[in-house]
Amino acid sequence: MAKHAKRRTAKPYVLLLISVLILALCGGGFVVYQKVHGTTTTTTTIAKEKKQAGWTVISSSKRGVMVDYRLLVIPESQSTTTTSTSSVAPGAEFTVLRMRARTTLLRWHSGTQDPPTTTTLPYDMGPHIDWASEGLAGVVAAFNGGFKKAAKAGGAISDGIALEPLVRGDMTIAINAQGHWEMGPWLAKGFPTKKFRAISFRQNLLPLVLKGVVAPTVTTNPMAWGDPLRHVLTQPRTGLGVDANGNLIFVASMTGVLPSQVGAALVSAGAVSGMELDMNPYWPIMGAASAPLHTQTGKFTLQLKDSQHSAGVFATGWQRDFFTVMAEPDKWTCNWQSPGLGTGTAVVAQPLSPVGTNCKGVVPTPKK
Repeated sequence: MAKHAKRRTAKPYVLLLISVLILALCGGGFVVYQKVHGTTTTTTTIAKEKKQAGWTVISSSKRGVMVDYRLLVIPESQSTTTTSTSSVAPGAEFTVLRMRARTTLLRWHSGTQDPPTTTTLPYDMGPHIDWASEGLAGVVAAFNGGFKKAAKAGGAISDGIALEPLVRGDMTIAINAQGHWEMGPWLAKGFPTKKFRAISFRQNLLPLVLKGVVAPTVTTNPMAWGDPLRHVLTQPRTGLGVDANGNLIFVASMTGVLPSQVGAALVSAGAVSGMELDMNPYWPIMGAASAPLHTQTGKFTLQLKDSQHSAGVFATGWQRDFFTVMAEPDKWTCNWQSPGLGTGTAVVAQPLSPVGTNCKGVVPTPKK
């Protein structure tokens, strides 16, 4: 517990300023601090991430909920199109996975085949979960990435390696050294925020959801949202969004769905910004664990229904890019962080390590 020294003459506004400064130094999280009034000391505790009605908790820690999920049915009325090549999907079921911003962190991985590169990739962004680093924190979820490079759906950069140039206006998820995320159109005003300092970027098409509104082109030009198998628009699809609280939302359906339904699912789950991820029957994959996984022998207890692959492929190696979600430490004053890229252009590996006060015990001491 972080404590302020007792000062009988401390003014309330001075204490408030100190607490705000500590909050900023802890990367935007909350801290436990002592408020002193004369000779009486009281403790203000940290608000945990709470359960929410309608959502089922998958994993939690001493900080509160880490990952929860729900099932959504998007009715036909939210997914109409006038394109003759489509068959209108009736009410379709989506699995919605939500990663809480205050209790988890995010990383991106390249696949064995895509995005293709001749560059030797740092181990931490390779085609399987980095158990030496991400395994220390504990993996609580993993899910598929975006389209193949050949689809020309946007760029990808990680650890200082430009696998594909970023495209102005394409929807982008940015990840920084702390594993925090931001989402927005590339080079839009205010994105990324000035001090975010991202280490990874992944794009996929134009914004699917912006300011809580689904893009009109999902109905006026649905073929712009990916090349569907045999030109049938209703395909398995996935999407990623961020809600007003900064939480990350992944939606997926293995039934035949339209781009409009993916957007509607994101908005129904609370997303204010959103992007489409991979599609067609072979590529949607998702897994979440009831407890953090520290080795590849661990199991994802929740998987995407009817997916052609177990999320276990991410543990040993997968051909396409994907995202991993890790647990933050139980202690609010300690967080996982990688080195960052600095100001140069060199390739820099990004292994995680605990940073902050009172991190003792976060990484187990090796047995002698």
